[in-house]
Amino acid sequence: MDVECFDQLWSEADQIWEQRGQEPPFAGYVSADYAAILTSLQSFKQRSIATCPPTFLEWGSGLGVVTIMASQLGFDAYGIEVENELVDTAIDLAKRYGASPTFAVGSFIPTAFSANERLENMLQNTRDDQPAAYEQLDMDLRDFDLVYAYPWPEEHGVFRKIMRRFAAPHTYFLRYDAREGLSWSRPAKHRARQQR
Repeated sequence: MDVECFDQLWSEADQIWEQRGQEPPFAGYVSADYAAILTSLQSFKQRSIATCPPTFLEWGSGLGVVTIMASQLGFDAYGIEVENELVDTAIDLAKRYGASPTFAVGSFIPTAFSANERLENMLQNTRDDQPAAYEQLDMDLRDFDLVYAYPWPEEHGVFRKIMRRFAAPHTYFLRYDAREGLSWSRPAKHRARQQR
């Protein structure tokens, strides 16, 4: 997949947001540094020792751009988004760019986490008023090799907490921050050490 094709995808996503950014389902959408994320995805794919395609999940997939990129790079790619209209737009974009990711409408916050935490004190803008979407995907958070998210500034801690509790020790977490850029971690690896 050449960068030119990705440039077209990024440009089209920007145009969609410019045209529809004031509509309620699109109001919370924020694009990230797609070129930097592409480089990170390529690096992860090259380092992956899995015999089958690595699994990828995007939390709050919005227009699906990052999930589509992962699919085009050969990941078994999934996106979870709470806004139905954004998921419909992401599915259309994926078809136009010859990608085959799977998108689900719902929350990326696991049900067991929602039931045990006071989320109103943890979440800034992330909605948790929909059921968790993992059942639609027929997967759990621990089934993914790489999870990508772009948390709101005050939500980085809760995102890491979810990963620590529900991801597998091998799962990498790629986070984007508008001020600090991309960062990698394996939050559940620490939990695995404690259980030994």
